[in-house]
Amino acid sequence: MINFFKTDKVLIFLLIIVFLGILPFFFLHQGLLLIDTGREFYIPSQMLKGEILYKDIFNIYGALSYQINAGLFYIFGQKINTLYFAGIFNSLLIVITIYFLAREFLNKSLSFLFSLLIIFALVFNTFLYNSNLTYCFAIVYALSSFLLSLLFLIKYIKTENKIMAYLACFFAGISIANKYEFIFYPLIIVYALAFVKPIGLKGVIISIIAFFFTPCLSFFSLGLNFNEIKESLGLIYNLISAPTLKLFFAKFRMFFDNPLFAIFGILPILNIILTVIKFKKIYSDKALFIFLAATITASTKSILFLNVTNMGIFIFPFVALASVILLNKIKYINIILCACILLFMAEDFSSLQYKNYELKTQKGVIYTFKKDGEPIKYVSDFIVNTTKQEDKVIIMPEGVIINFLTDRKSDNFYYNLSPLFYDDVFGEKRILSHFEENKPEYFIFLPIDNIEYGKSFFGIDYAQNFYEMINKNYDKIEEQNGIKIFRKK
Repeated sequence: MINFFKTDKVLIFLLIIVFLGILPFFFLHQGLLLIDTGREFYIPSQMLKGEILYKDIFNIYGALSYQINAGLFYIFGQKINTLYFAGIFNSLLIVITIYFLAREFLNKSLSFLFSLLIIFALVFNTFLYNSNLTYCFAIVYALSSFLLSLLFLIKYIKTENKIMAYLACFFAGISIANKYEFIFYPLIIVYALAFVKPIGLKGVIISIIAFFFTPCLSFFSLGLNFNEIKESLGLIYNLISAPTLKLFFAKFRMFFDNPLFAIFGILPILNIILTVIKFKKIYSDKALFIFLAATITASTKSILFLNVTNMGIFIFPFVALASVILLNKIKYINIILCACILLFMAEDFSSLQYKNYELKTQKGVIYTFKKDGEPIKYVSDFIVNTTKQEDKVIIMPEGVIINFLTDRKSDNFYYNLSPLFYDDVFGEKRILSHFEENKPEYFIFLPIDNIEYGKSFFGIDYAQNFYEMINKNYDKIEEQNGIKIFRKK
């Protein structure tokens, strides 16, 4: 691989230069602070205070990403920049790994163009779905480790170097420990090591140890007992079977600001069709066969339609690469890739105009939407100037980024009460009972519209009984622009 890198070092260098050259335009202009992105800051900060995932902190993803980010906070400080730089490093890792994967099957120019496409499609999207500051770090850490695993698996098939197989298993374990997104991919590894390039009994044992090492270390370090595991799994089951979640995906599966992006939705199905048509030729090339099997298996969540303006963008890198590999002999493929690059580039730079509110906080500066930045600033100033350090402040329906920025604790189990969690995951009865027994010093209601879940505003369109409980036990001390602040009587 060292010799391989030397032959491509100029293009690798150019990719890094392009990446770093574009970065200043988008630096700290990404994410959606009031919604999911804020949770990614808050949970690791609470872990450093001794709170335990799943037991004390409700969490629907794997533990590893939060453990990594808590470690980064411990080393580099609890600042906005800490996780943003972690995201940047991981994004660069994704881009470089994609280039090496592409080079296993494509020429230099196609590999370079495809890597540029990923820079604009995935890395510098300004909304939730980017790889620098995203809706959850679990998915981007899972993606980078999945790509590394797949690269080493292809290398093993081509070279029979067992170290490559062990590395493939090791990074697959890291991916699964972050998020379940690629849960079926290990089946492809098993098939490859058992039938394509048998690794032998000793190799099987080492591969199993390599795969399970990180997930076991991550999970068992939490020290959970059986009842705590059962409780957490029950809540996650409530989530994945929730009618509200199905409504969410139905509403946003095919929503596009730019209809041109809908074209990419057919890529998973296209890959399957082309693989079937060319199966005999593909099967004779074991490395290509395993690559396509892995990409098809890993894209099952978006198999019917790949929404690249939503969570599908995290599957797009390897799905699109598979399509380019299958179609690389067609005329003008370079021009098609260039057109795709320009499409995503235009969307990225166009969206920057909306991220123009400079939010200055004691944890650093970040740029966000004005409609989000002004409430965060207003509420943060109130909390810092009015509340005590030990006061518990619950922000409804969500907004724990404010808790992170002000160093005030939220309720670590019921910190998100959007309709999905209020109605389906926890249930109103359980929530009301909890807050009747555990009254925080302050409740703050934000005018966040949850229409994607079928209901708009907390305490008005849903959770009316919760609002009545607040009025009974709390005094309203502030109200401005839809923001309501309550203090315990």
